[in-house]
Amino acid sequence: MRVDHPAVDLVASVDELQNGMGHRKILIEDPALVEAHSPELIGRGYGRRDLVALARAPGGRLDADVRELPYEDVKPFRFDVHMEQLVPPRSEVADEVGRVHDRTYPVTGERWFVIHVDGAPAGHLIVYPGDDGLAQIEDVGVLNRFRGRGLARRLIEHALQAIADDGGDTVFITAETNDWPHQFYRRLGFEHVEDRADFLLIKAD
Repeated sequence: MRVDHPAVDLVASVDELQNGMGHRKILIEDPALVEAHSPELIGRGYGRRDLVALARAPGGRLDADVRELPYEDVKPFRFDVHMEQLVPPRSEVADEVGRVHDRTYPVTGERWFVIHVDGAPAGHLIVYPGDDGLAQIEDVGVLNRFRGRGLARRLIEHALQAIADDGGDTVFITAETNDWPHQFYRRLGFEHVEDRADFLLIKAD
């Protein structure tokens, strides 16, 4: 759930919208709203993750090992990546993320790019095309056994050029404030735009 304006009863709204799921997730994009809602959410058991939004102009380099694929083809690989990202790994949560994209893929225009090593999928990202030349890169992920080979950089460079070829003029990306991708994206030319946070609650079985 994305929050960009004040909410009277945020927890109840999230419980209603995400009922039946094994987790609750809230993204708050306004720093003032983050601080307003943070005490209640943390008091209800949510974990807070501080984020930073960055932006740059598109333009990079297309890569022969990167392919754009329909989500149905990416879905099993996406599950594997997400299982490595979850701490602790929970297959039901990774599966729920897949079901979210089952719903969003037909309506958002999201584009899935996958980089391959020796023919095997090794990493992926999503590009969300937006209005007025805006686009967003999300969900950059590389399997652990392929890390340290520069694959994330190549994926992003490919996506940046694909966005430029599509006529985009600004690309956004989000990172955890205190995690290494923040500085990695800065080295790729992304600059700070705003601070935000998301909150995650894993429901007990």
